[in-house]
Amino acid sequence: MAFYKKYFYKICIVGNAGVGKSTLLYHYLKGQFKFRINSTIGSNFFVKIVNIDGSNRPITLQVWDLAGQDHFKWVRREFYIGANGIVYVFDLTDNQSFEDLYNWKEEVEKVIGVKPNILVGNKLDLINSKNRNIQIQNANTLKSHLIARAYYETSAKLGTMVNEVFSKLALEIYKLYE
Repeated sequence: MAFYKKYFYKICIVGNAGVGKSTLLYHYLKGQFKFRINSTIGSNFFVKIVNIDGSNRPITLQVWDLAGQDHFKWVRREFYIGANGIVYVFDLTDNQSFEDLYNWKEEVEKVIGVKPNILVGNKLDLINSKNRNIQIQNANTLKSHLIARAYYETSAKLGTMVNEVFSKLALEIYKLYE
């Protein structure tokens, strides 16, 4: 009987309330957009088994969707413990959600230090030339500050780049711990 290592990675998805963390995760898990998702209270977690390039072993992703409201800040710290990776999410039409990721980084790293992470600008489907509040060069500056492995612009509604976010993070974690 062949022995093989079990791969289990805990990922936290963080950002302000309303940026689309839950819908992004729902699309990743179910392959569809859910129009009405209640605000996360505290946290939710979901499990998905995936295979990544470079490994024929199943990898279990446990993805924690953490509430973005300030009044849940005190409880979020416990959920960061043991995380192998972070998805930082902001709304492409909301400057404050972008700026607040600097605070999210500080909150996360106080508990677990620097972990592989991905920066995500969500709600790409709402962008046109008149309402693009976050320019790509600004996102790339934040990506460098976060020491993020990648930056993706996603649409949880259309499914644009959703799978790529989690696949890239799983691969980066796998390479780090393999």
